[in-house]
Amino acid sequence: MELTFSTPGSLVRKAFTHTRTIVAALAVSGLALTGAVAQDMPEMTLKFGHPYNETHPLAQGAQKFADIVKEKSGGKITVEVFPNSTIGSSRELVESIQIGVIDFALVPTTNVASFYPPLDIFYLPFLFRDSEHAYAISDGPVGKELYAGLQAATGIHTLAMYESGFRTITTAKTKIEMPDDMTGIKFRVVNNPLNVATFKALGANPTPMALSEVFTGLQQGTVDGQDNPVGNVKAFGFDKVQDFITLSNHQWAGIMFLASDKIMNGVPEDVQKLFKDVAIETQDWERKEMNAVEGKYLSEMEAGGMTVTRLSPDQAAAFQAAMEPVWGEYREKIGAELIQSAVDTK
Repeated sequence: MELTFSTPGSLVRKAFTHTRTIVAALAVSGLALTGAVAQDMPEMTLKFGHPYNETHPLAQGAQKFADIVKEKSGGKITVEVFPNSTIGSSRELVESIQIGVIDFALVPTTNVASFYPPLDIFYLPFLFRDSEHAYAISDGPVGKELYAGLQAATGIHTLAMYESGFRTITTAKTKIEMPDDMTGIKFRVVNNPLNVATFKALGANPTPMALSEVFTGLQQGTVDGQDNPVGNVKAFGFDKVQDFITLSNHQWAGIMFLASDKIMNGVPEDVQKLFKDVAIETQDWERKEMNAVEGKYLSEMEAGGMTVTRLSPDQAAAFQAAMEPVWGEYREKIGAELIQSAVDTK
């Protein structure tokens, strides 16, 4: 009897062929599973509104959400994104979310606080030590408590918290280095009593104004200054009509990713999970992108002629001290225990 032996090369080829067959089978199985999940998705077209320019990382994050949802639903769920306040100002977007006219929105916490006052905690001046502290508060127990309270009070769901960074002060004529430099300046603020109180404490003349109106207000001299994160200053072109920017970092601008009760309660659990998962995925992307481009924006503005003022520790402490009365006024309105929980967050 003749024995036949396989050579090492033939054994490798057989093993490779067997492995490739298994991998292919698993891939087909995975595709079938994905296809089955996508096949079960309902067909729908949803509206997503926000106030940001298409070049802004916030706008890019919203579009990324729409793209990923469409892909993962097998093309069955289309999210139409409306940037630049085209379907409403920040306040109007919250109202539209509440009554279910639109499905998703990106809105600064300070605008949502008009509907649920405890959210004012996010705009207490100098509450946040740095970005990591802000994330720990917004993503941790304090944030979860606030979002649950918002939902119970208004029916609005919070799926994620994007950001536009720490706020700066820009002016047309005055270099701001100390709180006294703000005295008498006509200053645009977000239409929220806490923001008005913050700049009154600095001696400014605060004027509430929608974000979409700020450029024209600055250009025409209706207001002489405003406060916004570096990304907003660049994206909205405020650097073209302002000569000075002070990196005061007095507030962290969390941008809430909101969803209507109507859409979240009107879809199956797997679709709810899809929205929640993709919102967090794009939140993480947007935060990284925002932090990555902020330095670039600042360099471009400085090269374009803006005078950039970076506060010394003593100057920053002076601004913090000037804004302390705001804490006294809002401690009970927001809740002393809630504020302490945020301060103690690591």
